[in-house]
Amino acid sequence: MVEQGYPRKLVAGVLAISRSSLYYRKRPRGSRADRRWDSQLVAACGIKPAYGNRRVAWWLKRKEGVIVNRKRVLRVMREQGLLVPSRRLRVRRRKEWDRVEVSRPNQIWQADLTKIWAGSSVGWAYLVSVIDCYTREIVGWDIESLPDGGSLGGCRGVGVTLTTDNGTQFTSSRFIETLNRLGITHRRTAYHHPEGNSYIERFHRSLK
Repeated sequence: MVEQGYPRKLVAGVLAISRSSLYYRKRPRGSRADRRWDSQLVAACGIKPAYGNRRVAWWLKRKEGVIVNRKRVLRVMREQGLLVPSRRLRVRRRKEWDRVEVSRPNQIWQADLTKIWAGSSVGWAYLVSVIDCYTREIVGWDIESLPDGGSLGGCRGVGVTLTTDNGTQFTSSRFIETLNRLGITHRRTAYHHPEGNSYIERFHRSLK
């Protein structure tokens, strides 16, 4: 309509649009990205094909003396199809891990670590609790300002099986050594499967 000679003000009023949109002309967007190190980025990915963008940026800085922003590395790797696919841990869950079959006390225990509010004088603290799956009794607990699964609050029992998740506190060498010293068998639940540790999970929920 403007090209046919109608005034822009009239066209904008009839179409109910901004008059400035009639003056807009799309321009090609220029890239201000620094492309000097693209070839070295691609070469680094060829040398270290298993590295992600963070490790490639670290490797260039450490080995080549090239300081490149991690986002620039990510952009180049994405453009060149060099991104490493993430490895997802797939664990087959066993059906029996949902069931806890006990016939006497001190047969199967469950332990877990949780973060709780311990009052204004203490602040946030970490509580580790151990429950007997037969009596539903807390047989041991410990509370610290830092997460630590090494202490079992005085628990001891030969022939006891202790079930935990796969947290770093429960897979540490210190924790395993403590269990061996106390004569406790360790069993870990499947990944992303809290039902295998349901008794202690439910206790901590009620406690909170």
